[in-house]
Formats: sequence, C-alpha cells, structure tokens
Amino acid sequence: MAHAVLNGDLVGSRALGAKAPRRLAEVLEKANHRFAEALAAPFEAFKGDAFQALFARPADLPDALVWLEARLRTRALTARYGVGLGAVEGLRGGWAASPALLTGEAFLRAEAALAEARRLGAAAVIRSGRADWDPAANAALLLLGYVWRRWPPAVWRRLASYLEAGDLKVVARAEGVSYQAVHKQFASWGVREALRALNYLRKGLEESP
Repeated sequence: MAHAVLNGDLVGSRALGAKAPRRLAEVLEKANHRFAEALAAPFEAFKGDAFQALFARPADLPDALVWLEARLRTRALTARYGVGLGAVEGLRGGWAASPALLTGEAFLRAEAALAEARRLGAAAVIRSGRADWDPAANAALLLLGYVWRRWPPAVWRRLASYLEAGDLKVVARAEGVSYQAVHKQFASWGVREALRALNYLRKGLEESP
C-alpha cells in the first residue's frame, strides 16, 4: 500500500525571526488534530522552519495542502511543499510516533519533490513514481501556486474560515459582511476553481496504485 509523505519548508521566514518557528508549531499542532484520522505519523517540525508528516491515504494530501497554506498565511507565513508516494519502512501497526523514525521510497521522493519545488519556485511538487501521471498533476500544482501568490491576506483569512466551517454564510457572519460579498470575492479571485482543481487531484490520488 502506498503512503504519502508531505515535506514542507517555510519561505522567507527569516524576516520574522523567532516568531516563525513558534507560529509554525502552532499550525502543526492544529494540523495534527485536524488530520488525526488520516496520519500514519504526525506533523513534526525540524531545522526550525521545515516540517514533515506521513499520510496513510495519498488522497488526503490536497486537503492538507490548502488547509496548511491557509493557516500559515493567516500568520504571515508561507511554505513550499514536496509530496512523495510509495512504500514506507518502519511502521508498526500502521503508525509511528514520528516521521523521523521512518524511511523508504516515499520519503526519498518527497525530498526530491521539495528540491524540485525550490528549483522551480513552485508551491508544491508531487512524485508518485508514475511517469504517466506526475506531469499532469504537477502542471496543475504549478498553476495553482501561480494563483495562490496573487491572493491578498483577506482572501486567505476567509478561505481558512471556510475550510473550517464549510459554509460561506458562516464565514460572512464571522467577518461581519454579507454572504454576497464573500461569494463575489471568492469568485473574483478564483478560489472555488482552485478548490475544484484540488478535488480533481484528490480523485486522481484515490485511483493511484
């Protein structure tokens, strides 16, 4: 069974100094709670501004990517991601207390994917070992990163709320604006299309061997 490793590192975090790792730790703590049922090893920070987790189901990665990025953006942070699919060594009963205790092709692919994301300046790169699937998935991720870079903080803040509530009316009430205002903002910035693209990626990962 293929697992999915998610590697990430913060971009431009030095400007925040010691605040960056503290804010990252807060996000990762919430991520471990949010994705508890999906994780085979929890999110863990290392080297100050890098982090890693292991997902039991690759199809959970797209939701995690956008959730993480939205949470980071609301804390004046942003990250770059590398995803690797494949076998994992070291799991006991399908679980490990830390991804640092594990190894395998999924980890090697995630490391290579993150290196490629840095080289390309992409938001995320995925390596599954499938030459017939990776180029299309990475084309979608490359365009998604292009869109993400143009969203203002208000869009990210409202997206983070929407990903929690799942209802634009709840977001509008929390923001003290009309439902139409939030709907129009999401439409003008292509938020719904971005979420739809991630859903297609999720479906592709569900079918990945």
